[in-house]
Amino acid sequence: MKQKYLWLQKQFLIRGETQDFSGEIQIGMNGKAKNTIFYRFVAKCRSIAAPAFTLNQTVNMLLALINKPFPINTWNWYKHRGIGFGLFVFLFLLLFKPFYLHLYTSRQLLYNASIYGVITAGVIFSGGLAFVKLLAPQLNEEKWTLSKQVLLNIVLMLGITFFNVFITQILHNTVLPVIWYFYMLKWVLMIGTLPIVIAELISYNIYLRNNLQSASEITRMVKLPHKEQSPTPFRTIQTRELVLHIPVLAGNTLTQAEIEEDVDYIMPLMILTGENQADRLEITAENLLAVQALDNYVNIYWEKNNSLQTNMLRNTLTNICDQLKSYTNIYRTHRGWLVNSNRVQQVEGNAQGLKLTIDLLEQQVPVSRNNIAGYRQLMQQQHIVVQN
Repeated sequence: MKQKYLWLQKQFLIRGETQDFSGEIQIGMNGKAKNTIFYRFVAKCRSIAAPAFTLNQTVNMLLALINKPFPINTWNWYKHRGIGFGLFVFLFLLLFKPFYLHLYTSRQLLYNASIYGVITAGVIFSGGLAFVKLLAPQLNEEKWTLSKQVLLNIVLMLGITFFNVFITQILHNTVLPVIWYFYMLKWVLMIGTLPIVIAELISYNIYLRNNLQSASEITRMVKLPHKEQSPTPFRTIQTRELVLHIPVLAGNTLTQAEIEEDVDYIMPLMILTGENQADRLEITAENLLAVQALDNYVNIYWEKNNSLQTNMLRNTLTNICDQLKSYTNIYRTHRGWLVNSNRVQQVEGNAQGLKLTIDLLEQQVPVSRNNIAGYRQLMQQQHIVVQN
């Protein structure tokens, strides 16, 4: 082992890369020091695959890749993956007969290949179900990255390794030493790495393609920005229950009483309340932009005189949804967001879902994958109304 280490050190000295491996090096990705072993590995990979890049550029590229947003797979996807991987293991052992399986009779070979295929499928079924039902609801999908997905797959492969060793001991009526777990893990990695990479690439590209298509369809149905929809100047008269928007025309000298008797355009006043009913916000429905959940509070974004306003109320987003259920243009796009669909200016898609650009808001509002179909339906209905 020492000789191998000295050989590696000699190789780095020959390549003139010793300055990159003395101690720990600071990189600009997140400001944290990275272990020199990681840098050595990256340097070796760079010398083979990417000689045109500097060491820090290569490290930053790898870190950017593993921190890339990645979709959280559904239970249906894990179900199909379990069937596919179990069948793959069964056929691989049956056809190629590795690990001295060629010494078995045809019946023994079929039996053993079936057992290990079922174990693989069972671990993926149970692990995927536990993740989707127990962990995924507690996670913020926007923070789920490729590195976390890789870690999840490693956990599943560790589970397959453990149960493979366990069933091997039962099949051969023996007790295997601890080193056998490492042997089995090596075999699981050798057999499973390529199929997992292919499956994750397929998953990512399917979600990305579907969401980009949805974003393109919805973008065509998005109305013009709010401020462009009402070019006629209005004079606003606020009553106790209503806000009246009256076009400012030459010679318009009507009194408020006359306006309220003969008004063509009346906009209801939207009242949002906190847990304490005295804590309330009164705005017009057209001026509401979005509502964001913040623990036990909600942050309300609204417009006043073409400028962004925010108000905090102590309440849950679910209760705010109930207060606004009569407004068909208010839609819950995400467990943490409500949006006024009339104020959406642009729709973008990625593998995790959709991103909405709202009038006056700097941050984009997410649309989770489970809510894309409902949001598309809402926009289709509004598009039909506008056309008519």
